[in-house]
Amino acid sequence: MMNRRHIATLIAAATAMAAAAQTDIGSIKQLDEKRQWTYTDIAAGMSADTLPNYGKTWFNINHEDGTFHRVQEGNQTNSLTFFAERYQKIGNYLYGYGKFQFNHGRTKERAWCDEERPYNSNPFISGSSIKGKYDFQYFNLTAAISTIPLWGVRAGARIDYKTGDLSRLRDPRSRSQLLQYKLTPSLTYTYFNHTFALSGYYERRKEKIPNINTVQSDATIKYYMMSGMENAEGTTSGYSGFMRQWVSHKFGATLAWGIKTPTLGQLTTLTIARTRENIQGTYKYEPGKYYEYEYGGASQTVIHKGSNIHRIDIAAKYQQAYADEYRQTLVQTNDSATGLTSYNYETTLNFKKRYQVNLFNASLHYRWSHTDGNKVKAYAGATANYGTAKNKHLLPESQLKYGRLNMTAEGGCAFIKGKLWAEAAATYSVSTKSDIALSDETTEYAQSVLLPDMEYYKANYWKGTLSVTYQIPINIKKVHTLWFVKLYGNYLSTDNSLNNKEIGLTIGLLN
Repeated sequence: MMNRRHIATLIAAATAMAAAAQTDIGSIKQLDEKRQWTYTDIAAGMSADTLPNYGKTWFNINHEDGTFHRVQEGNQTNSLTFFAERYQKIGNYLYGYGKFQFNHGRTKERAWCDEERPYNSNPFISGSSIKGKYDFQYFNLTAAISTIPLWGVRAGARIDYKTGDLSRLRDPRSRSQLLQYKLTPSLTYTYFNHTFALSGYYERRKEKIPNINTVQSDATIKYYMMSGMENAEGTTSGYSGFMRQWVSHKFGATLAWGIKTPTLGQLTTLTIARTRENIQGTYKYEPGKYYEYEYGGASQTVIHKGSNIHRIDIAAKYQQAYADEYRQTLVQTNDSATGLTSYNYETTLNFKKRYQVNLFNASLHYRWSHTDGNKVKAYAGATANYGTAKNKHLLPESQLKYGRLNMTAEGGCAFIKGKLWAEAAATYSVSTKSDIALSDETTEYAQSVLLPDMEYYKANYWKGTLSVTYQIPINIKKVHTLWFVKLYGNYLSTDNSLNNKEIGLTIGLLN
């Protein structure tokens, strides 16, 4: 948990930075529109964005609830978030970027998954069929550094670090602990207006449930181990002595090409990655292994003409994954010399690619911003996003396919000399596909999770979002700072009588 001393330290640091540079909402929006390299993991390209020192810090309280959700997501979430981000020149030769986020909250009425990733991922998850509350907290930290160009060459490095905790507050009580980090060195070379970049990264992720406890004794409680689609094995008191960990190693690379002129900024990136994830339980029991391949591309274009900024973002990503499933036998070995007994599992059967996942996502975003000097005064834009997912289990064969097209219109405008911002967005979402074919629809997992989730996948919906932000200058110990207060909310309604509501309050500092 983040205590008051840590929060006070973060506020003091943010206030100190605010004394060095003054910004407001309009200027922050313009700088965010012009950024390109800092939206990628290529740290070496940061200085190519040629941005001034700036950042933002805020606290957020959020409440979300409704009937438009999947079973393993829960029906209500309350959360508190602290966020800080800054881009800074360091001395004469370096540029730095840092981002920190702390998120803490509680989800209600969640079931069938005690891990962080219930969907389109490793099928060897576990959970209870009894709905309960889950507390979560996550720390996310990003730090990046880059040199200025020396003979056209820039070098940079970036680290992304995440820790998390997901705790179930009802018997059987699990606690999933997460540690994840990513290391990304990079190089760029600039020749006239063109910049070429290469980065490679290593990412390690470990999630672990060390044990499961109960407060009351109930011999009828079952605990389930899933292996893909409707296949889930429930054992009475199966939580007793349960332990499992998921450890993945991911290697990836990114190629990029950018163009920079006084009126045009264009950046294209191509990415490729491979992940291998090991799963182990008590006595090193292995239900299987999970592999994932990822291919992606993105393009950012920023056109600055007079008082207008046009930004176009295009991205596409394809993920192909599969899981090998093992059948293992527990082997007991007695050492006559020491009198000790050891246990280990031996693999007797290997089902290659028994569970398969295919994901595709493509998006197009356009935004026009009207500026006055170095500040955005108004903007309007549109976004289209298309995604599909396919989960398949072999022997016996079961399959789930779904797809969705989201179309969003957005706009915002400043009032009262830029002190007040009003912003709105409207989204229409169409279900393009929602098919399921199970070899056995009578299993408890099928009846409790997969079939009820089809109402979510087949729904078409409208969503409206509205936010109002007001900036307030405050002097703290003779230091002039610029704070803001933001109130926002959205409402979603589907054509099959489902809905979702969200409301939140943000208090922040621009620096």
